[in-house]
Amino acid sequence: MGKPVNKLWALLVVLLLSGPATSAWAQNFEILDQRLDEQRHGYTVIRLWGSHYEMGYGMGAAFAGDIIGGLAEVKADTGGMYPAIRAIMETTVWLPIGIEDEISGIVDGVKSVHPNEPIDALDVKVMNTYSDWAYPTACRSHSCWGDFVQDPVKTLSTRRLDYGTPFQVALHHVLAAWEPNDGSVRWVNMAMPGYVAVITGINAYGTLVSLHDYNSSVSTSPGLVARSVATRHILTGLASPSIADHRDWAQGELNNINVATSTFINDFVPEGHGSVFTCPSGGPCGAPRTPQTDYFGGQVLITTNAQTDGHSVPGGGDFMHDYYQAGGVKTLQSHFDLMDLSGLHLVSVEVRGTEDMTIWAHGRGRTDLIQTEWATLFPQSNVGGGSSSSSGTGGASGSSDADPKTTTESCGCRTAGRTPSTPWLWLGLALLLMRRRRQQAN
Repeated sequence: MGKPVNKLWALLVVLLLSGPATSAWAQNFEILDQRLDEQRHGYTVIRLWGSHYEMGYGMGAAFAGDIIGGLAEVKADTGGMYPAIRAIMETTVWLPIGIEDEISGIVDGVKSVHPNEPIDALDVKVMNTYSDWAYPTACRSHSCWGDFVQDPVKTLSTRRLDYGTPFQVALHHVLAAWEPNDGSVRWVNMAMPGYVAVITGINAYGTLVSLHDYNSSVSTSPGLVARSVATRHILTGLASPSIADHRDWAQGELNNINVATSTFINDFVPEGHGSVFTCPSGGPCGAPRTPQTDYFGGQVLITTNAQTDGHSVPGGGDFMHDYYQAGGVKTLQSHFDLMDLSGLHLVSVEVRGTEDMTIWAHGRGRTDLIQTEWATLFPQSNVGGGSSSSSGTGGASGSSDADPKTTTESCGCRTAGRTPSTPWLWLGLALLLMRRRRQQAN
C-alpha cells in the first residue's frame, strides 16, 4: 500500500510546482510595448480585457511596484492631510458602473504581487483624484474636422497636459487599452500606473475627452463626483452608437451630478458633435460650448484655461487660432507638432471612423513617441495573458514591473472569474491521499 501513496504524493508535488505556469493562471493583460529606464521612467503600452474586476486586477498586477511607490509619494506629499483626503474619498460617487470593480481589482492585483502591502480602495481613489485636489495647470486642446481634414480623415484632436512633475511615478507614462466584456465601449487612457479615472482618454468612436483647470476651487461636500471621474463617465458610460446623440447624453449626465472641482471638460466627439462643458465646484456642469459657425465655419474647437462663448479664441490660445487662420488641410503631424513637447503628456488622434484611428502620444522625459493604431491596441482575438510582445507601437517590449514577481510565470496570482482546473485536481489528490491513509490506519 505504501508505493501507490508515494506515487500520489510525487504527482501532487509535480502539480504544485508546475501549476502557476499553466494558462489557467494567466492574467487579463498584455504588455504591447515597454520602454523604461532604470528608474522605471518612460512608456508602457498595455492591453486589458475581461470583466471590470479582471481588467483592474491586470492593471494592479502589472504595475504593483509602481502603484505602491506612487502611493508612498502621495502620502509623503500630503503628510498629515492624507487621512482627511481618504475620509473625503469615502463620501464621493464613482461612475460609470464597473469602475468600483476596477478599483477592487487593482487592490487585489497589487496584493497578488505584494501580499503584505496595506493598500485598499480608498488609497487607489486618492491616487486617481490627485487632479481634483492638487491640479493648478494650463492645458491646451484643439479639434478640427470638415474642410480642415481630408478623406479618409474625419477629425483631428489633440490635448497637451501642461503640468509639473508631481511624483516620479508620473514619469511612467501608461497608455492603457481597456476592453470590457460587458458590452460597454472600448477606450484608451493616457495616465500613470493604476489610473481608472481620465485625464486624457479616447473611446472607440474617436472621442477625445480631457479636463482643464478653471477657476481652481474645490468642494468637499458628500456625494460629489471627482472631475476626473466625471470625465471618465462621459467617455465610457454612453450606450448609443450614434455620435450625433453623444453631446445630448453627456449634457444630461453632467447636469445631474455635482462635480467636486471646477473645471472645463472637453468632449471632442468627432465631426462637429463635440463640446466643452464648464463645471463649477460643488454643482452640476452647465450648458456646453459648441462649435460656432462664425468661428472657422463651426469646424474648430479650442480650449485653454480661459472662458469663451465659442465666437472667439479663448485667452492663451492665439497660437492655435493662428494655425487655423493660416488655412489649408491639417494633418496628424501638424496637429501634434503645433503643441510642442513641453507638457507632462501630449496626445493626438486621427479619426477615420469608429475603431479606425491613429494615436500619437508623448510623455515628459522622452524624446521618442508612442505611435499606434487602434487595431494594434485591440486585436480581434485575446490570445495569451500577462505577457509581453512586440506589436508595432514604436518600441521594444519589456517586463511589466521591476519586481520579477509581476511576470506571468512567477506572480502566482489568479484572475478573478476564472476557475483554474489544476487546483481542483490538487484538492482531489489530497482528499484521495487522506482517504488511503485512513484505510491504512484501519
